[in-house]
Amino acid sequence: MQDNDDIDVNLLKKMMTGGYSADSSGFVPKKDKKKSKVAKRKVELDLHFDKVFPQGGSTPYHQRLPMQLDVLREFIVDSRKNSVTIAYIIVGKGEGKLKGMVSKELARQNIKHSLVPDPPYFGNAFKVSF
Repeated sequence: MQDNDDIDVNLLKKMMTGGYSADSSGFVPKKDKKKSKVAKRKVELDLHFDKVFPQGGSTPYHQRLPMQLDVLREFIVDSRKNSVTIAYIIVGKGEGKLKGMVSKELARQNIKHSLVPDPPYFGNAFKVSF
């Protein structure tokens, strides 16, 4: 090709979209796209009292925290039984009592956990690794 020849527009488009590889053989191996038959889903537990106990509005406040911690313990047992590796535990804002107690319980059971500062949790949930 000389300097005064026009560039073929279709050839340029094909080059820019990856139609040609750097491999001179012309053979481009296909990527292995094996998809799991089991759909991955986010495992999370929302410990807001009204979410866990929708009919428990008349429960006295001093009884709510122990009930929420019991739900947390059941969730941990079920997660281990079902081989869950990562889960999210939503504790919300509030006064921070639930957040502190959940952190203590996870530490007591030697479960790796950290607060999630990113959306959608904004520091109001723990990421748990079993």
